[in-house]
Amino acid sequence: MTQDSLFISGEGDNWYRRNRSALDNPDKLDWPLHLFDLLGNKEAITSVIELGCSNGFRLAKFKREYLPNARCVGVDASTEAISTGKSLFPEVELYHGTISAPPVEGHFDLVVVNYVLHWVDRSQLSRSLAAVDCLVKDGGLLLLGDFLPDYPQRRRYHHRPEEQVFTYKQNYSASFLALGLYREMARLTYDHDGASSYELLPVDSQRRGVCTLQVKSLNGYYPEV
Repeated sequence: MTQDSLFISGEGDNWYRRNRSALDNPDKLDWPLHLFDLLGNKEAITSVIELGCSNGFRLAKFKREYLPNARCVGVDASTEAISTGKSLFPEVELYHGTISAPPVEGHFDLVVVNYVLHWVDRSQLSRSLAAVDCLVKDGGLLLLGDFLPDYPQRRRYHHRPEEQVFTYKQNYSASFLALGLYREMARLTYDHDGASSYELLPVDSQRRGVCTLQVKSLNGYYPEV
């Protein structure tokens, strides 16, 4: 059983139950929203999708605070999170699925993937990266957050000790930059385990989180020579 199938068959619900109170905390720092807040020309964004959206709380904030006329779509592996989100945030479209095979078609002005890729089974990683890329329109934005240790590493998922389940921490933003289709507009690093404000401070590798905003262009980054 891959980690993707494990989470979509029930472990995603367990994760959501353990973390729901923290996700719903209005005082919790939200680095993707903070970075998005710094972006100009937000009115040009008419469609947003978040992969690994939980109950859609962040998408609801996008719509209510920044993008009232935008289509906001979310995908998550937890059926409980999706069911809860549909009742809490009816203005957001929510679907049950995985990042490797999202049940949504089309291209979006903004694609958000925050602390999801480190859960992906390594057999599905390249497929997941391709699925994310396929959703970003030409000229669109990718808002990506995850852990940023000094070197790639894995840690065992202690909630399921009977299974071979790990979190894989590495520089995922570099994977998209390596395609030659993305340029980084902005980057924020912070203490994933203990940040109490948006103040920028040095942080140890094992606790470092990163949030990046990248812009995609199919041809703009290939000068003719």
